[in-house]
Amino acid sequence: MERRHAQQICHPGVVERIEGSELLVKIESQAACGKCQAKSYCGMGESAEKAIGVDLRDNSSGWRPQDFYPGQPVEVILSRALGYRALFMGYLLPFLILVASLILMFYTTGNEGLSALVAVLLMAPYYGLLYRYRHKLRQTFRFSVRPIRE
Repeated sequence: MERRHAQQICHPGVVERIEGSELLVKIESQAACGKCQAKSYCGMGESAEKAIGVDLRDNSSGWRPQDFYPGQPVEVILSRALGYRALFMGYLLPFLILVASLILMFYTTGNEGLSALVAVLLMAPYYGLLYRYRHKLRQTFRFSVRPIRE
């Protein structure tokens, strides 16, 4: 079940493997997502499993890779502010680009089909830029992790 604290969003997961200073954590969507108000934005309810890489270098929590083992239950944590930024970059900004370009092209050309085509094609460069700068984004959107005491 997803837990929300005042300043962070937490999801339970299981350590799948450890590669150097990075943990690969598998997060499973749970039935509790059905009650969550943010389920339509989160993306956790869309698939059964997601894998998240958690880099333990420069980790302020003090946890080291040696503190974890494959199969261990953990809690993956993301700052609420970073969660909102991810929602903006992944959903809201592309929507705004799509709508603005659709309206602008329609008023410029008067052709609905061409306007729709240009609006959709503008999504490719946007998502291409996100993909190109994925390493920089990965440094910005840093997850942390802590063991769940059984």
